[in-house]
This record gives sequence, structure tokens and C-alpha cells, in this order.
Amino acid sequence: MLFTPLLLLCGIAGGIFLIVTGIKYRKLLVGLMGLLSLSFVTLPFVFLSIGINMDTIFPIPTALYWALFSLTGLLAGISGFQAKIKSIRNMGFIIFTIGILGVIFWVLMSVGD
Repeated sequence: MLFTPLLLLCGIAGGIFLIVTGIKYRKLLVGLMGLLSLSFVTLPFVFLSIGINMDTIFPIPTALYWALFSLTGLLAGISGFQAKIKSIRNMGFIIFTIGILGVIFWVLMSVGD
């Protein structure tokens, strides 16, 4: 429960940062990964506010959903590493790490007693 605000902050701020930085350095993959990262975090709240159940739109497990969020950070980090742009690399790997921790915490909370 305490990890959720950090995950949301990382997804929103990191996504916006990757979009802006991708436009600045003209990196299409980085901008696209920023857009995906931002949408992975905001889509559940948008669907919740209009009364749509998330499981009807995306019938995938929650752990896989956040693993895909984490994958966007990894792809952005690899792209920044190849282009030797430290800010993109660091933000991508931060999103990746936070996403993987989110998956691990979700799985640990879901385990029955």
C-alpha cells in the first residue's frame, strides 16, 4: 500500500520526462516508451472514473500488466545506453527497477497464508 504512490509518481513523472526527452533528442522509441509508461499508470484510473472494469478491457494478470510497464522502462534505458544519453538511461532503469519491485511486492501480497 505504501509503495503505490511511489509507483504512480515514477510512472507519471518518468513517462512525461521520457516523452519530453525523446522529443528533445529525437528518439522515437524513447518517446513511445514514455507514452506507454504514462498510459500504463493512468489507464486504470481513467477506466475506474468512467465505470469500466479493467479486467474486461485487458484480461491479463496484474503482475503481467506491471511487468509490461517495467519493460517500457527497460527498453527506454537500453535506448539511452546505446545513444549515450545518461538522463534517458537513468530514468529508464529507474522505471524498470520500480516496476520490477512493484511486481515482486504484488506477488508477495497475493500469496495466501
